[in-house]
Order: sequence, then structure tokens, then C-alpha cells
Amino acid sequence: MTSNRPVPHLVPTSSIVFRLMAVVLVVDCLLVLVNFGEAPSFLNLDEERNFTTWYSSAKLLLAGLGALACWRLEPATLRAGLRSWVWPVMAAVLVALSVDETATAHERLAAALMSGTTGESLRARLLGGDSAKDAYLWPVLFAPLAVALIWFLVSTLWARLRSSPRARAIGLVGCAAFVTALLLEGPAVWFSPPVEAWGATETSRYVWFALIEESAELIGTTAMLAATVLHAAALAHAAPPTVED
Repeated sequence: MTSNRPVPHLVPTSSIVFRLMAVVLVVDCLLVLVNFGEAPSFLNLDEERNFTTWYSSAKLLLAGLGALACWRLEPATLRAGLRSWVWPVMAAVLVALSVDETATAHERLAAALMSGTTGESLRARLLGGDSAKDAYLWPVLFAPLAVALIWFLVSTLWARLRSSPRARAIGLVGCAAFVTALLLEGPAVWFSPPVEAWGATETSRYVWFALIEESAELIGTTAMLAATVLHAAALAHAAPPTVED
């Protein structure tokens, strides 16, 4: 006898998922609180290749696995035709964001683009010719891609999580948090004097913008993880597995 759907007891219930997400949210809050003061480099939200980036990367990776679980658990009628690719693509997007969180590929690519003639023109127009600000221009360089990804995430969550309104609401909050992070990524740097001339005022402004931006990103990754895993749990426990001889 074989089952054509995973056995529900192998998937955590929504109540368990909520408890686990509460723990993750507590960790998020602790990281933000630590960064209100002089955070050690290992826990500094504004630095790369430390616990905070690995933590966010892990959440995005698990969210991608959650999207795959949603695809596997979704009724076959919803996986027919062109719609069958939505969850795997969403999983691929989340895993790609996970890799980028650790590898900072977007900043590396932005630096490469800024090294050319077009980059010199953009630097002169938008950054006052200050090359120290190049890494903060990626939201502008990749704005079309960012808009497309946000639209895809929002439309997928809205259409596919109708049976899980709480999960859908949490996922949409995550998308809003990502948009907030994107909007705050650069302004404190773009509209400031040259970096080498920064004083206490400019540095303080940058630190606060960075803290809010990174906090929004933490919320976004946690929300995406919660949305996909909660929906997978709801799908798994919506009906008992069917059994075939």
C-alpha cells in the first residue's frame, strides 16, 4: 500500500509552526536590540559574512524549502497547466536570495557595473562623483529586477495562499518589509556629503537608517519563512492522506 500524499503527522501543525516562528522572532528582536548599542562584529547587522547574514540566509533557504513543500502538498487540481511552475520558481527565487545574502553578489555586480563608462556617469549624477558610495547604488541599478521579484512574490502569495489567510497576510507583510528595506538602503548615503567628509551627524544618520533597513530585512525573511511553512502545514493537515493498493 502506498500513499499518494505525505502523511500529515510528518508535517508540523500550524500551532507548532507558530511557536517556532515566535522563537525566530525573539531572535530577530534580540539582534535588533544588540545593534542599538556597540554591537560586536559577529552580530552587527550592517556587516557581512557574520552570524546575522548566515541567519538571514538560513531563513531564506528554509523558506525556499517551504515553498517546495507547498508545491508537493498542493492538490493536483491546483498544479495543472502553466500554474504548476509557480511554487518551484518561488523556491528558486528564495534560495537565490539566500545565496546572495551570504555572497553579496548584488553588491559585487553593482561594483562591476560602476567600473565602466555608464558607472562613471551615474556616479557623477547621483553620487556627486564619490566612488565610496558605489556599493549603495545597487537598488537603482537593479530596480527593474527588484520590482519584478516583489510583484512575483506578492502575486504568488495572494493567489496561492487563499486557503491560508493568516499565512498570506504574514507573507504580504514580509513583502512590505522587503520594499521598506529597499527604499532605505541608499538614501542616507546618496544624499550626504562625500563619505570621507562625514562627521558625527552623517554617521549617526547612516547608523539609524541601516538599523531600520536591516530590521525590515529581518522581518521580511522571517515572514516569508512563516508564510511558506504555515501554508505547507495547512495543506498537509487539510485532509487525510489517500491510500492506494
